[in-house]
Amino acid sequence: MSRHVPPILMKSLICLVISGSASATTYYIAANGSDSNSGTAKTTPWAHAPGMPNCANVCASAAPKPGDQFIFRGGDTWHFGSGTPLIGGVWTWQWSGVSGSPIYVGVDSTWYSGTTFARPILSGDNPQWTGTGFPASCAYADSGDQVALGSGSLSYVTFDNFEFTGFCWTGNVQTHGTMLDVPGGDTHIVVSNNYCHGWTMTSGADDNFPCVTSFGSGTVQDFNRYTGNVFDGSDSPHFPSGDTTHCQYPGLTTDGCASGQGMNGSHFYDLDRNVFRYLSNDIVTGNCHSIHDNLFEYLYDTFASGSYQQHPNVMNCLGGATGESVYWYNNVIRHTYVTEDVYLAVRTSAYIFNNVFFDNMNSVFGSLPAGFFRLNAVSNSTLPVSAYIYNNTLDNTGQFIFDQSNAPLTAWDGNGYFRNNHVIGWTSMSSVYTCHSGATCTFTDSGNEILQSPSTAAAQGYTAANNYAPTSGSGSTVGAGANLSSSCGTFSADNAFCSGTSDGVLEQSGDGGQVPKYPAVTIEARPSSTGWDVGAYLFSAGGSGPTPPTGLAAVVQ
Repeated sequence: MSRHVPPILMKSLICLVISGSASATTYYIAANGSDSNSGTAKTTPWAHAPGMPNCANVCASAAPKPGDQFIFRGGDTWHFGSGTPLIGGVWTWQWSGVSGSPIYVGVDSTWYSGTTFARPILSGDNPQWTGTGFPASCAYADSGDQVALGSGSLSYVTFDNFEFTGFCWTGNVQTHGTMLDVPGGDTHIVVSNNYCHGWTMTSGADDNFPCVTSFGSGTVQDFNRYTGNVFDGSDSPHFPSGDTTHCQYPGLTTDGCASGQGMNGSHFYDLDRNVFRYLSNDIVTGNCHSIHDNLFEYLYDTFASGSYQQHPNVMNCLGGATGESVYWYNNVIRHTYVTEDVYLAVRTSAYIFNNVFFDNMNSVFGSLPAGFFRLNAVSNSTLPVSAYIYNNTLDNTGQFIFDQSNAPLTAWDGNGYFRNNHVIGWTSMSSVYTCHSGATCTFTDSGNEILQSPSTAAAQGYTAANNYAPTSGSGSTVGAGANLSSSCGTFSADNAFCSGTSDGVLEQSGDGGQVPKYPAVTIEARPSSTGWDVGAYLFSAGGSGPTPPTGLAAVVQ
């Protein structure tokens, strides 16, 4: 499990750096404030923030500079549709920090309007839909972006701890915007601890409204980070099970459709400790670098129409920086009802470890495990490319396919290395990975793989209820793996390969909505000299097991 600084602590460290700058100023914004106030004390807050169209008077004269903080009072609501304070249009933040002195836009958890801290809310002012089917119209139809972080030249800004909700749209992706836009060209942006949910669309609308977009030119190695966010469509309209009219595939009889996307664009570089649930698309990106400690579950078919149809993905990564490795670790993917989950564009090497994958690829066409995890090269790959797939736990609803050309991705040409994987349901490693006829593959299985039937695994305590983690020191995975301590620093910069477990984040109630729980299990470092446990988990008699998932029922209309 990763040893990165948790988002809350990271924010505290940022604040400490800022507080050490003599020129930095903290400004306060509250629903009962006035833009004629000084804005520099909790007792004299503004009603708006710089960049909001309705920001006036003293607020409008502000010139944010590196190290400044803009603190929104927790529990208050700012409105895009109707209400006070009314934002007045797109909130465009256009001021940059510098390295060591970023600008912070977010919260002080000791300042809030209710009895306990809750995130400030950015609302589209459409009520949560609770009726049958879909609403006939939107009270306040979305027609553009809601919040934009600059126009493609912003840097060193942290946007933290907001709730986005109440947005409604009537058309397709060309006629509506997004809740938060981080344009291509922005660099060193941190989007953290936000909660996106409660969207609505009319019955004729497409479902491809994303919480976050990042389109445009600019370096793909932008170092933008998305951490600790929750993208949860469980309280948004869904077509129900058995609907054969609106979902993507004809003859649908078992699975319904979800709605909405988590992230779509060209620039999602680092993603960690995020939750993606009940969506029709999680992440589509033109770059990827580090994807770790995320939860992906309940991904369903999409009902977008015509040329706006997008096949659902956990992640569709279409490229990245030349010469750069990609890291995918400590993630959980489960309960996906689609025909493909992951496309990974590998430029040099991919390090895929400590992940848990089960109950996936339950398509309306039947179980399609070959679509689960696809590895490709791309035009700027240095051939041969390599994938290191070590210490994962998976069942037989997922395979690693080294894939053919699929523009803009090119055919795999390189090596696949496997070791220390725990596999439930497959009887041979030749079923776990396969080379497409259009690809060029060399496979090396270095051993220490454990393959079990579901019944054998269950008899030893490895079940889906606990994400197939070992529950006893006598389990077959315990101590049965190769010790790979010499690779700790190679597999990721944070030595997560040797930290010993997965299931890094779960969703739980908090901050007035939902938050990621990190770590979801006690961190146990793998031993430095004795045998490792096979699979994503390290058994410890003194440690806690994975927390059983809760609150998983979708709100089906």
